[in-house]
Amino acid sequence: MYDAVRRTLEDPAFSVVESFEIPGRPARFAKVPRFLFDSQVGPYLDREFNSGLWTHQSEALEALGSGHNVVVSTGTASGKSMIFRALAFHKTLLNPDNRVIVFYPLRALVEDQLRSWRDMARAVGLDPNIVGRIDGTVKPLEKREEILRTARIIVMTPDVCQSWLMSRLSMPLIRSYVGAVSILVMDEAHTLEGVFGSNFAFLVRRLLAARDHILRDNDNSVPVQLVAATATIANPVDHMRRLTGSKFTVVDDRSDGAQRYTRIVAHVACPEGGELEVARELQRRVITNGSDGTFITFVDSRKGVETLAMATDRDMANLLNDQAVSSYRAGFTAPERRRIESELRSGMIKGVVSTSALELGIDFPSLAVGFNTGMPTTRKAYRQRLGRVGRNGPGAFVVIGPPNEFRQYGSTLKEYHDMSVEPSYLYLDNRFMQFAHGRCLADEREALAAPARLPAGIGWPNGFGEAYEAARPEGNRPREYDAIAQLGGDSPHYGYPLRNVGERNFQIKLHENSDPLGESSELQALRESYPGATYFHKMRPYYVAAWHVRTFEQPYVRVKVGQYGRSTRPRIRTWINAAITSEEILDGHLIRGQSGFLAECEMLITEKVDGYFDGRTGDFNSYQELQQTNPYMKARSRNFRTTGVVLCIEEEWFRNQSVKTSFSDRLREVFAHEFSVSSQDVDSASSNIAVVDGNGLRQRAGLVTIFDQTYGSLRFTENLYLNFDRILDRLMKAVQTDSSEDSTNLEEVVRKVRKTISGFASASPFRVDIVNQPTGYAQVFKPGSVVCYRESGTIAEDVEILQATMMDGALRYQVKAITPPGQPELMRWIQAPSLEPSADADAWEFGWWNVATETFEDPSDEIDTG
Repeated sequence: MYDAVRRTLEDPAFSVVESFEIPGRPARFAKVPRFLFDSQVGPYLDREFNSGLWTHQSEALEALGSGHNVVVSTGTASGKSMIFRALAFHKTLLNPDNRVIVFYPLRALVEDQLRSWRDMARAVGLDPNIVGRIDGTVKPLEKREEILRTARIIVMTPDVCQSWLMSRLSMPLIRSYVGAVSILVMDEAHTLEGVFGSNFAFLVRRLLAARDHILRDNDNSVPVQLVAATATIANPVDHMRRLTGSKFTVVDDRSDGAQRYTRIVAHVACPEGGELEVARELQRRVITNGSDGTFITFVDSRKGVETLAMATDRDMANLLNDQAVSSYRAGFTAPERRRIESELRSGMIKGVVSTSALELGIDFPSLAVGFNTGMPTTRKAYRQRLGRVGRNGPGAFVVIGPPNEFRQYGSTLKEYHDMSVEPSYLYLDNRFMQFAHGRCLADEREALAAPARLPAGIGWPNGFGEAYEAARPEGNRPREYDAIAQLGGDSPHYGYPLRNVGERNFQIKLHENSDPLGESSELQALRESYPGATYFHKMRPYYVAAWHVRTFEQPYVRVKVGQYGRSTRPRIRTWINAAITSEEILDGHLIRGQSGFLAECEMLITEKVDGYFDGRTGDFNSYQELQQTNPYMKARSRNFRTTGVVLCIEEEWFRNQSVKTSFSDRLREVFAHEFSVSSQDVDSASSNIAVVDGNGLRQRAGLVTIFDQTYGSLRFTENLYLNFDRILDRLMKAVQTDSSEDSTNLEEVVRKVRKTISGFASASPFRVDIVNQPTGYAQVFKPGSVVCYRESGTIAEDVEILQATMMDGALRYQVKAITPPGQPELMRWIQAPSLEPSADADAWEFGWWNVATETFEDPSDEIDTG
């Protein structure tokens, strides 16, 4: 297939914008460290690698043999796994009581790497069953317990450690295993960033705290040795210190001795929006003309993966008797994944179309060609995807995108390739995340009969002590934590999954009792599986019939078999409530002038899908109309608190909606590219924005915002505020390379924005005077207010306030669901903490309420206000 791609790139039918060659290099070798010859590991490595180990492998093992924590940060396919396997088996052979936990970020990786672990176990004279696998597919739970009894090395996902292992510390079997852990391995450590990595940082500290308590009376206990492996971390030592609270020694590219084969990298042009069609033709070419090797195509949406795989398979139906390609993504069952992986390794299929699910270290030696539709979302993703191909011979990697795919960001493909990878983001100050892990830690301390105080010597992030105190059963919990506390309920280890903060996961099912086809976060569901949508799974279309959301039950999306060729697109409306007051501004990040301001602040975001467009006709289907005949066709919302950057320019030229939309969208794109922030982690808005300043609530026409999409925020957009001039320069360079009329207009807008903010200066946030609450009164929603009802911690629907009352010493509201005309009225009583103001400031109003008489009154001057 490599030769087929070379010939294709020379074909004038394809426009190659740019290409270059990455030269190969010979291997460099070093001796097997002497300490490994105290066990069978040394002789095995000596036999297996006649010329010696690669230089970085030897250096890393020497450091581990000296007792250091080590992070190995070398290229893909550089044998990093062999390093921590050798250490694990060496320690196990010397002391059978030692235990090892190996974290892989994905189930597919756990399954793939288990084979290699067991192969090496046999080679050093151990029973392969001393290596056990535990992930979400290992059921019933008694089977996991049996694995813990027999295995000394456990390969697992962090997710199952959070939901199962740490929730059962009261069990002697689990306490015994955790107390005996001598090595903790974190493979693909570059994935431990963002929401997932920040959650993992708390999980690993809680695991170490549990081990410390279990071994508190053991005078012979030794610290856990930490080992991490990654191909793409910018500052691995700093990242691992923040991730684990411990110091690390790094072995990086300077020591990398692995052999490399020549690879071609190219940018093939396509029309705007035509990436999938060009990828389809390129796949057809390599399948038809390539006799050796296989290919992988990366598409960054589930729908795109399924669409491209289906189209290519239909193209090749007359040429090949069997299936030519397969789709591959998160949500497939373990047997489905193993089947596809086996077929790709054996050559039964010629290639796969995948999301980032195959971006990580699953090894397919036959992969010779990689295609990528559009620019990879991050430079880390680019390095990982490039590293999938050309492991056992020459390879080719082709980016498919419009001619200006790289120029629009002021760079070229070669410049993009040469740039260092971006920093790994961790935001350990996220108070909602801290509260969630405080709840888990409180349960763990109780299960271990440990002192309730915060464990010492762990390196907890700043602010965690306060969050932990609030999370304890007897703690004084601020109201802002009510929603996140409700999500955790009595089972916080289950209620707080590691891959999101404060959001539900939806299962995709044919009916309530069927096995799930897949799973979606609330953010994904709003965009991919909204009511009436076409949802794709395993190259088959399904029709989304309904959302089923019930309190205290796993929400699911019900689907039925759909029609081929039907496509839909949601219309999502966004409302933002922001503030530039002293309570909301972050780290003093506010500059202001006569014409406006630039600020980083806290905000409340509401996203609502109110209908969808039909892909064939382009017609818009409104839920308000569809609900007249089908009550399941209902608008769905997502409501979350986060942070973002707000730019206000109160001048006439910045009040034009098309100008603001174009500017904010391009600013977001350039910022995300510059700092390699995933497109799904940030969003922008240029309408429906309200702010609070010293004069109260105001709507502003000249306002745009770019914000974090994560509940509670990871402050991705802080870099936009701190580097706003730099991003404007990048945006200017990008629009100047585009000769279109829109870019000419945008260039003028960027000039005006730059001139305006040059007059801004640092300013103090507005102060908000806090009015004391009159004695005997409460501030409550007035009847007729339309507010957000938060169910299971997330927004379920808008409701209308009918009345307020006190029940059992707590404020409650009677509310009415917002239903279409002709539908029966649905009324119920709701606890006050489950309701909050809607994004539409005109839809609700507070009033003073006399608690004794349960009437609305204006408190008189004579009433004591404390």
